[in-house]
Amino acid sequence: MSDSKSEDNATSSQKPVPKIKDISMMKPWKDSKAYREYTLFVQSLNRAVHGLKNSDSIPMSPILEKLIILLDKLDSFIDQCPPKGRSRFGDAGYRDWYAKLKQESEQLLKEALPEQFHNYIEELNAYLHDSFGNSTRLDYGTGHELAFVLFLLCLCKIEALTEQDSRAMVLKLFARYIDLCRRLQRTYYLEPAGSKGQWCLDDYQFLPFLWGSSQLTDDGPIEPKQAIDERFYRDLSNDYLYLGAIKYINEVKTGPFFEHSSTLYDISNVAQWSKVNQGMLKMYHGEVLDKFPIAQHILFGNLISFDPVPKPSGDGLFKKPASVTQSTK
Repeated sequence: MSDSKSEDNATSSQKPVPKIKDISMMKPWKDSKAYREYTLFVQSLNRAVHGLKNSDSIPMSPILEKLIILLDKLDSFIDQCPPKGRSRFGDAGYRDWYAKLKQESEQLLKEALPEQFHNYIEELNAYLHDSFGNSTRLDYGTGHELAFVLFLLCLCKIEALTEQDSRAMVLKLFARYIDLCRRLQRTYYLEPAGSKGQWCLDDYQFLPFLWGSSQLTDDGPIEPKQAIDERFYRDLSNDYLYLGAIKYINEVKTGPFFEHSSTLYDISNVAQWSKVNQGMLKMYHGEVLDKFPIAQHILFGNLISFDPVPKPSGDGLFKKPASVTQSTK
């Protein structure tokens, strides 16, 4: 699932830091190992969940099960950190929750991961902290969602998770993450981070639409135009990430769907889910990965490397072979 697992296992951990300081760094970002590995990872998970439902019986590795328990514990912190009263920009009770996340996350990761992976916890911890929003701005957006998938990519690069975990990674672990983030948004009134609102897909998330459109096949139970119809998404929202996201939007927004979610409304007119999925993949690059306001917050360390992808040698197919020394035997 990544290009260089074995060499990463021998790499020491380091605290990751932002490196995309200004718009001129966007080209090095697109040429980096991190960009290549992340996009391949997202595409791999997209293929893995094709035609599957969230409720399908999928094998779960012990580490995946423990990571879901970790998210359950983070969810329980919400009950321990009640809202303090909504202000103009969110509820300050979120800062208590976030402080508890930072206080407990190292130990939670040690409980979730076998000891052989503990030397990576400093690096993993940084991505986990960045996955649930910003405690200063009291906001959450697709950059935080991206951080969580980088967290998953790190776990795959150190081989704590493997390709056999792909389906459960999306349909069980990521789905649990989305549920937790939605509870955080609603409990603490987190602002959308740099959202375009109706002009993008959604105020907070993107990947439920990308991976969710892969779940919904051209010969599946509903057509794209039916996905925004309550008669269809109401009963299927627990089975498909896409429909769960549509249902959530309609719970938190009022008014006609074509007004508050015009892009998703337009997408519903596409004839086939395969076309929707292809478009979502292109849009994810355009609206998330290739946007400086999001990319500037991405963290880079040893596992997620800002180094450039090695260029081909240029020798081509017709490289002159090295001379062969005749055997003296």
